[in-house]
Amino acid sequence: MPRHITIAFPGQGSQFIGMLDHLPTDFIDIFKDEIKESLNFNLLDIIKNGSEEDLNRTSITQPAILLTSYLEYRFIVDKLNIEPNLLCGHSLGEYTALVAAESISLKDALQTVYKRGLYMEGSLSGSMYAILNTDNEIIEDCCLKASLKLKKIVSPANINSSKQVVIAGENEAVELAIKYLKDNDVKRCIKLNVSVPSHCELMKEAAKKLSLVLEQINIHNTKYELIHNLDAKTSEDIASIRNKLIMQLTQPVQWSKIMAYIRTKDGIFIECGPKNILCGLAKTNDIDNIYSTSSNNFISEIEEIL
Repeated sequence: MPRHITIAFPGQGSQFIGMLDHLPTDFIDIFKDEIKESLNFNLLDIIKNGSEEDLNRTSITQPAILLTSYLEYRFIVDKLNIEPNLLCGHSLGEYTALVAAESISLKDALQTVYKRGLYMEGSLSGSMYAILNTDNEIIEDCCLKASLKLKKIVSPANINSSKQVVIAGENEAVELAIKYLKDNDVKRCIKLNVSVPSHCELMKEAAKKLSLVLEQINIHNTKYELIHNLDAKTSEDIASIRNKLIMQLTQPVQWSKIMAYIRTKDGIFIECGPKNILCGLAKTNDIDNIYSTSSNNFISEIEEIL
């Protein structure tokens, strides 16, 4: 019986200069015209030769990671002659999953996430912390207390596993939530190097603007099963896909629930894109048979078990 294959796509934080260098030039050239028509700047050149400062701008990072992850996907499915049974993506990665599922075109996706990044950059500034080895109820309680006391926004943003939750919000409220957590003997609160506090109510205006963009693009039902960040469930129709992409900006990423669903499939988990951040989260969520396309031996490793 064929192995069940889940392919997961990463979000922001995985980017680095040269992240497409391992793919054959003639393969990338197949997509050059489509990429050029999608954006009014040379994305491939930024990925190959740009500065880290440019690549790390949210509006550039998002199309750069989407493109890199999608080209990696197209390369491996052709090389291995495989199809996924299940697709998902962490935050931005959900858009890559939708392109892989033939729900959104590459051109529309690149344009949309570029604008998504611009809208996020234009939102109110804030901060994010990763909270480790702490019960989610304690984290939610400390965020709520800080939010009510200051009448400012702070809430869980990425529920990555039982051992890692990221919170986001306005700086003062986030710092007060961290104080409350430390008062509860929480030892590890790591400030993230981000300027855009994603997946919280600070993204409300960005979500409104994004909704107008999503209304203008063609979205189709997915070719493969695809589970969303918002609720770790599939969508029954196109309106639901749009709605979940909009709500995703202001609501927490339910990655732990997505991992729990994938665990029931007892198959192969492939992180498709730069670095292997999702592989680490998969391991923390007790997923077995984890593989990353960023591994030098990825093709031979997969061929052995298929």
